Amino acid sequence: MMFLIIILFLLLLVAFLVLIERNILGLGQKRKGPNLVGFYGLMQTIMDGMKLLMKNMIFPHNSLSLYFFYGPILGFLLSLIMWFFLPLPFTLINLYYGLILILFIGSLNSYSIMWSGWGSYSSYSKIGSLRSVAQMISYEVVLSFFFIIFLMNKGIYSFSSVLWYNQMFYIFFFFIFFVWIVISLAENNRTPFDLVEGESELVGGYNVEYSGSLFTLLFLSEYLVIWVFSFITMVFFFYFSLIIIMLMMLLFIFLRVTLPRYKYYDLIKICWLIILPFITFVLIFFL
Repeated sequence: MMFLIIILFLLLLVAFLVLIERNILGLGQKRKGPNLVGFYGLMQTIMDGMKLLMKNMIFPHNSLSLYFFYGPILGFLLSLIMWFFLPLPFTLINLYYGLILILFIGSLNSYSIMWSGWGSYSSYSKIGSLRSVAQMISYEVVLSFFFIIFLMNKGIYSFSSVLWYNQMFYIFFFFIFFVWIVISLAENNRTPFDLVEGESELVGGYNVEYSGSLFTLLFLSEYLVIWVFSFITMVFFFYFSLIIIMLMMLLFIFLRVTLPRYKYYDLIKICWLIILPFITFVLIFFL
């Protein structure tokens, strides 16, 4: 029963995030957001989700059905599992190695996108999945170095302990926080690094052939991970505060409204030539 309550709570978090994002996008583009269904459009996201779930699942011709079907399911399950290791009031699993497990589970998300894109057997989806693999490999290296700073400097392996030691970043706070934002955007495929599903180049990328409940699972997994990274930001850089989580979530949205999309070459170059040398220097400093 507790498990079902948590899943319902997480789905409501996604609905809330999507509603806020659509309203802010409307303000940024000088138009009205969703404002018809329910009180000031509060039920719009829920109704859209229900409508999407009632759509038929269409399997493309010549698609690899096994990968096409299980790719979104894998992504959704991984995004749910990540929540179980966060230091929340309803934490189900409080492991000493929770920090390492989050890194491990997050790295498996690239398999979900790879299966979804490759299983669709479409040119656009294949390119999107290949981009995802290259992008994940590049920024997973930097993200791993980021986590190693905690593991080697303080011997911290769980998120509960990190909350007590996050003042260690005060020396390089601004620079490390900026780097973390870039890493978070790249890991979540958010603007300006949403090249995996760039509409101007790949129509929809790895999810271009999806519809119905399978597309819903891909959508939910993407936005659940945004909440996870917002929570991790609060744990790493601040003390426990829901306001910080909301501000981080709003930052993701505002960056989508204001920034253009980068070129794919620039995305990889930023990782290997700028961020990786900097985070390596910080790692050496804290040793």
